[in-house]
Amino acid sequence: MDKFLQVNTSSNLPGSPTNSFIADEVASICPLITPSPPTNDLINPLAEPSQPNYAIGDELATILQHHVQDDDKCAGDSASSSSSALAEPACTQLLNHRNNTYHHIVKDEHTATEETSGKVQPLQLTFRNPPENYFFMSWNWPLIRKVSLGMFLSGLVAMVALVIMMISTLPKTCDPHTEWYQGKVFYEIFPASFYASNRNRMYGDFKGIALKTDYIHSLGVGAVRLNSIFKTHNYPDDYKNVSTLVDVAPQLGNIDDLQKLIKDYLEPKNISLILDLPIFPVVKQLTHHHKHDLSNNTNSEPLVEFLKTDPVRDLVEEALIYWTSNGVNGFYLKGLEYFVDDPNLGHSLRRWKKIVGPDRPFIVSESVINMAPKEVINILLNNVDLVDVRLEVEKGLSAVTKQIDSIQNGTLFSRRGLPWVHWSLGDESSPTRLANILPYGNATLGATLLQLMLPGTPSIFYGNEIGLQQISDPEGDRKDQQHLHHFTFMAWEDKKQNVLPWIHGEKTHSEFDQARSVSEMVDLRRKSPAIFYNSIFKKGDNKANAEVVYSRDELLVVQRWYPRRKSYVVVNNLGNNTITKDLSTLLYTGIVVIGPRTNSKSESISFKNITLWPGESVVIELD
Repeated sequence: MDKFLQVNTSSNLPGSPTNSFIADEVASICPLITPSPPTNDLINPLAEPSQPNYAIGDELATILQHHVQDDDKCAGDSASSSSSALAEPACTQLLNHRNNTYHHIVKDEHTATEETSGKVQPLQLTFRNPPENYFFMSWNWPLIRKVSLGMFLSGLVAMVALVIMMISTLPKTCDPHTEWYQGKVFYEIFPASFYASNRNRMYGDFKGIALKTDYIHSLGVGAVRLNSIFKTHNYPDDYKNVSTLVDVAPQLGNIDDLQKLIKDYLEPKNISLILDLPIFPVVKQLTHHHKHDLSNNTNSEPLVEFLKTDPVRDLVEEALIYWTSNGVNGFYLKGLEYFVDDPNLGHSLRRWKKIVGPDRPFIVSESVINMAPKEVINILLNNVDLVDVRLEVEKGLSAVTKQIDSIQNGTLFSRRGLPWVHWSLGDESSPTRLANILPYGNATLGATLLQLMLPGTPSIFYGNEIGLQQISDPEGDRKDQQHLHHFTFMAWEDKKQNVLPWIHGEKTHSEFDQARSVSEMVDLRRKSPAIFYNSIFKKGDNKANAEVVYSRDELLVVQRWYPRRKSYVVVNNLGNNTITKDLSTLLYTGIVVIGPRTNSKSESISFKNITLWPGESVVIELD
């Protein structure tokens, strides 16, 4: 190493060569000639030659001597007075001479000691390059900044617009999905008794229904269900003796009038049309042609395998195709219970359902489900959408409670995807109207509120919303039409038409204020998943979201709920006396929403003291 640092000065002082070394101050701060071992020794992987080569050392020593002599000329004796001043020119000029890109950061001993706490640290070198050597320095940075800012702002605006669009397309409510006929309220009409388009007409007609669609829409219903509209020999007196499923009774109008009712009046108000399809009466007429006497038939035995015959199958399929093409949205298959033992029922039902499609519901009577054999029941459940169940409120508390529990714990609630219950309080097949069964002031309103609070798709028979009574015939002058007395002509508040000649009698009493309460209840049902939804599926178990929480002393309390939504109860007095009860052990407080009377106002209520008159119901939103 000593020879590596040896400098030959014979050219300057000929005759006497000597060894000359750089001063200690210079050597101590120059990384290339530091005599002390560096902190990180480099290991040469190649073996050192046996004879050292001093050519590189002599050249380096010559260069160092040259620069040291230049520094002596410029600085004089000041080199010995300050080690830091002496170190900078030698190292810096050496490095700058070899490569102008080197730069040495000088630290004095005091600063280095403070920063490293007395420990020896390796020297740090940084490399600098002239700005013009970097290619991006020639770019148009002002323009780049403007373009970048514009792109950023444009992207920000686009993202905000996208978020706003996504929010605007979200549904206003996060209600569970249902088909259009599930949970809605149907309004059942016997057309001949509803409204006549002309005062001189004896019967109600399609045009008359069209004129009253505003009233129907005010009730908030989702569908109108028309009872038999088909041609008979003496319609409407013998409306059940149907021999065709496509020809309309001329007393009601023609097919153009019905299409106009659907297209121009019901559809704009988002009201669908359901049609009663009396299959069994037509089959009876066909059997007469086959010389089968079924006029007094009350069971299905003579009709076994009759659905297999081409006349019946073609007749029903033709009717379904015809009415769906004319805008009908669903069908009540009347009399299907007479065919439950027919081995061809399942096959026929599948064919019929394929014709109408999944969006048009099939309605059948509860007796069809109860009477169907095991091999047919699954086919029925998979091809039927609504099951008509009459709520027997006239039988009292015990019967109603058992009926509700039986339905909710029965087949229709055993799993998801099964038909919904189509609750009714009477229809065209009921010989007595609801107002005559429950002869109390608010009984029809109370029963209707209870019906509308049950899980399923309730149906209101025309006039029940106003407590319409059946034909009054105290003198017996209309005994020949006794089977039609429940088809009372519809009463109207404007009194423009209260009598239809074909079915006249003494004027009956009606409560028009009840219709407004029913409308409010239908609206509450439409907005509340706890009421309009059918059941809750949780942990593999399907359960009705309704529960009879109290059933005693002629007082019925049914609670409806849905996860993370408001819960409601309906309290109904099914007895003949006024009842006052303390229900605070079950429920605490709430707000009266509807009832018990038409003039009742919304107010807070405590369940510690509830009083209801006979037949009354009150709907309460729970706190």
